[in-house]
This record gives sequence, C-alpha cells and structure tokens, in this order.
Amino acid sequence: MSDQKSSKRYCIIGAGASGLAVAKTFKERAIPFDCFEQTNGVGGIWNPESPNLVYESTFLNSSRKLSRYSDFPMPANLPQYLSSRQAYDYIDSYARAFDVSDNITFNSEVKRAERVDGKWRIEISTDRRPRIYDGLIIANGHHWDPKLPDYPGDFDGKILHSHAVKRRDQLKDKRVVVVGAGNSGTDIVCDAAIEAKSAIHSMRRSYFFFPKLVFGKPTDVFVDLTSRWPLPRRLLRWIYTKGLMVLFGSHENYGLPDPDHKLFEAHPTAASTYLDHLAHGRIAPKPAIARLDGKDVVFEDGSREEADLVVSATGFHVRFPFLDESTILQADGRSKLFLHAFHRDFDNLFVAGLIEPAEGGVWQLADYQARLIASYIVAKERDPDQAKWFDRLKASAVPDVGHGIPYRDTGWHRFEIQHYRYRSYIKRLLKKFGPSAIKPFAEEKTRAAAAT
Repeated sequence: MSDQKSSKRYCIIGAGASGLAVAKTFKERAIPFDCFEQTNGVGGIWNPESPNLVYESTFLNSSRKLSRYSDFPMPANLPQYLSSRQAYDYIDSYARAFDVSDNITFNSEVKRAERVDGKWRIEISTDRRPRIYDGLIIANGHHWDPKLPDYPGDFDGKILHSHAVKRRDQLKDKRVVVVGAGNSGTDIVCDAAIEAKSAIHSMRRSYFFFPKLVFGKPTDVFVDLTSRWPLPRRLLRWIYTKGLMVLFGSHENYGLPDPDHKLFEAHPTAASTYLDHLAHGRIAPKPAIARLDGKDVVFEDGSREEADLVVSATGFHVRFPFLDESTILQADGRSKLFLHAFHRDFDNLFVAGLIEPAEGGVWQLADYQARLIASYIVAKERDPDQAKWFDRLKASAVPDVGHGIPYRDTGWHRFEIQHYRYRSYIKRLLKKFGPSAIKPFAEEKTRAAAAT
C-alpha cells in the first residue's frame, strides 16, 4: 500500500508500562490509535497517584538490564534494582521521550468493549456515545484486583490484602502475620522484621529463594546468560539447584520446610534480605493459617500467635471487567491467547503484559510484544498474503517458552514464561515478518518524496 499511514485506528486500554510500549511502537509505525487511562497519569501501578500503587519499599525483582525497554537505556547512575520511585521516573521519562502523552486520554475508563461486525465498539466513561475502532489492544494490568482468602473464625485485629499496605508505618509496633511467599509477601515481612513488634511469616508451602546477585551480577542476568548454553534444560536446572545449595544451604537451616516441588516448577522468590532476617530470628516462619481465634492466629501445626494485623499477600485475580472474559480466558483462568498476546481467531484483538517471567522484567517483553503486534498489523494491511503464515501459527501453536517443565497448577503460574526463550521466540517471528512489516508506515512517505 502507498498510504502514509495505516488506514485503520486502534484502541489501547491502559497507559501503564505495557500500554506505553504499544503506544510508542504504534506511533513509530504510524498506526493511528487512541489510548485510554483511568487514572491521571502514566505508569500504572508505579504511578504515585494511582490507587493501585505498589508498596513503598518495593524494589524491582528484575535487574536494570532485563527490565528496561530495549531501545531506551536506563541512566548509568541507577542501581541494579530500581526502587518504586525510580521505576516510575523511568517509565514517565520513556513516555516523555517518545511524546506519547498527546495520544492518551487520562481519567477515562473503558466501561465496555464489544466486537460488532468485525470491529470494536468501545464505551468510555467520559463519552456520551461509544466509539468504533478497527482493533483493540488490552493493557489493563493484572495486579489490581486483590485475591483474599476466607479464614475460618473471628479476628479482633485487622486483615488487609498486601494491595492495601502502602507504607511501612502501617506495620509499626504491631504484631504482624504475613501470608504468602511471593515477592510482595517477603518485602512486607522484611519491613515488619524491622518496624513491627513481631513478624510471623505464614506459607502453605516453601519456595526456592534466589539471591539478587550471583558472582556480582544480577541473578536474572546470570540465568539469562546460562540459558544460552547448549545444555539440556534438566542439566541447567540441576546446576542451578546445586548452586543454591552452595549459596544458602538447606531450607532447614532457616527453619523452613523443603519445597514440595522442583526448581522452576513454581515461581522462585528473590529474597536475599529475607533469608538474612530468618537467620537472625527477626522473622518466625509458620505453616498455613488454620483459623482465627480472637486475638490469636492459629496455624495448621496447632501453634498460635497473638497478632494485631494479618497481611494477605495472596495474589490477584486476572480480570477484564469491560469484556466478556471468556474471549481471553478459559474457564480455569488460563490464557486462550497465542503467546498470551494474540487472539487465535480474531486478527484485531491483542493483550500486552499478560505474562509472569520466571526471571527478568515484564516491561522489556511488553516492548517485544508491541513490536510483534505492530508488525502483524502492518503486514496484514500491506500484504495480507505475506501475513498468512502468522495467522496459521497463532491459530494453534503452543511454543515452548518456559523452562521446559510443567509449572504448578496455580493461579500464579498460569502466565509463567521464561524471559530468554520468550523474547528469543518473538525475535525469530519479527525476523520472519521481514523488513516490509518492520518498517513503519511513515517510511512510505519518505520513499514517495524521494521518488518525486
């Protein structure tokens, strides 16, 4: 085609880290779009004004190298692991550097998205009438709808989801029980070890805990490097397992039960500080909560602890409240999508950021997702026959982009992928699309001007 830009217009839901990657890429490729963000600014859960802002002591659990957008280096003076504020500043500077804010409508919530006659009918809170778009990209995030367990019994203290714990002073001078051994749970219980009267850590099962540095390098960078070695993945897993034993010893040394799974069958937790607190007795590990009894929390081993606050770091529901969720999710909550990003039947429905890397960050992979989405859109318009191979692929392919072993059947692992294999697979697909799909529509204008 000879048009200067795409003849179609797309709707992007969300201006968090993933939505911004799509917006920036679409702008580069001259793909018209409108982006709607329900808060007052970019950044999603990193935006200081967002009601879904992360806990104040949160640091990225992925390194600077494997978190950054691939074409937007982080300043050299930033640490290997960014604080929540540094993460927001980086995302905000990305939006400003590529000048995407003019394409974003803030304080506007998408209330309903419905596919009608092959297009998307979008109802927006700030509009009286729905808008019609040729395609839809969903980037609403999946860390905003808290999943709270229902504990038997009554409790005289307070029960909060980790989502509602924003500041250290909420823990100060309290007897705190934290439930859950993910990154949020360990961050909060580590602060409780310093700020609270007592810090109890309750978990249904033990996990593999990773240091944040190996041989002076971020652990995810080390795993990423070794993933390139021409070794069977079972052998690599054996090497990692033995390495953890050398670094930390057995779980028994920390008062923890051994994991009930092998390494990488469940998401590991980055927890150097956590293990230090355990070794010094500042955190007391306990099994799962059996029931609540007035001022006490009773655990499955029969022990009980007096508590003022129970923090449930028990994850989030993955939700798309503006859409018939069966369009994206199976009945068990698993993704129906190719690479968790492409609808298998529709050629105009995409999701960005619906992944949980076992190591490395989501932002960088959302950047690669955005490139692949844009390349597919460009190819479909410029040369539909050339894009047919991708239509066939996304209809049924289930690529091996994990650690090569089955993950545990829990909500936490339904979107689990391995950073290196996921991005390497997308890179191969981008290369197969070829230059006609990768070059932006705007280059048509440049070539046309040169010809005249």
